[in-house]
Amino acid sequence: MLTDSYKENEIQALIALDELATPLNNPNDAPHIRAPKNITEAQTYFRRFVLDLTPAFRNLKTKGLVQETNGELTLTQTGKELADEQRLLRPPIYYWYRDFYTAIENSPAFDEYSKRVFGANFGQHGFSDTSQIQTMLDLLRLNKSSNVLDIGCGNGKMAEYISDLTQASVTGIDYIPEAIEQATARTHAKRNRLKFGVANIELLDFAPESFDVIISVDTIFFGRSMKATISSLNRILKAGGQMAVFNGNYQEKDFLAALAANKLICEVHDFSQEHVQHMLLKHKVAQEMEQSFVAEGNIFVRKNLMAESFADLNYPKQPDYDPGIRYLYIVEKVE
Repeated sequence: MLTDSYKENEIQALIALDELATPLNNPNDAPHIRAPKNITEAQTYFRRFVLDLTPAFRNLKTKGLVQETNGELTLTQTGKELADEQRLLRPPIYYWYRDFYTAIENSPAFDEYSKRVFGANFGQHGFSDTSQIQTMLDLLRLNKSSNVLDIGCGNGKMAEYISDLTQASVTGIDYIPEAIEQATARTHAKRNRLKFGVANIELLDFAPESFDVIISVDTIFFGRSMKATISSLNRILKAGGQMAVFNGNYQEKDFLAALAANKLICEVHDFSQEHVQHMLLKHKVAQEMEQSFVAEGNIFVRKNLMAESFADLNYPKQPDYDPGIRYLYIVEKVE
């Protein structure tokens, strides 16, 4: 993979030049300057993780990936292909999440907010409170012999909560290195039943039929292809195993079609009514705690909490997506 061969500043240099040449918006985007006019604007893509690109450009020219004409740097054809690949693997939301997990790790405001809204601080960027998680666990009936995969585990606090409650062995994966570092350091004493690793949902290298249960809390849609994602998960799920997937009706048709293509059956539990009340509470508490987030310098966290919540019941709907709908899918791999 490209990340194994190039340094972070070289990857940023490739992405920055790609943004200048052909700006990209994708479904998992995040705030940055669109259609940048110069390198400085292009570097807003990387948020607090931006690096000095001068030595990187020099190295990339030597490698034949960047060329300079009349003082202007552009990608060569090979450089363009590599940059396109990496930009798909590291969309702006990748750096947003790196920023998010760095910010909330020692944030009293986020801790208070989470306990008021979710019932516990799972370190999550999502929508499942403790009552929803408990319903999921009641349906899955995990125990100490269960081998569980949590995809998109973030900083692992929900995986840890589930393992502590059920004694199940839980492996958590996420593509954000800061989140996995936090999870690994915090759970060192529980290594016998908790493991964490950096991984991409579309590039899972676990052995076939490795897990009894796979959990996805608001993460199933982060892959580029729902068909490829479900096929990958089906390969590593044991016969008779289950998947628990929290999602709304976002990419619902693709999700259900992918299940059918893999001969997976599911039952659907509707949490829409509870979800709307949760979103109203999320907005209310974020409003009340504005100054706490401002004092910490975590305005962007609070802004996101406001954006992903409802001020009232007149929330906007899209033709193929209603943010007030929420389901728990319990998927079974029939033996």
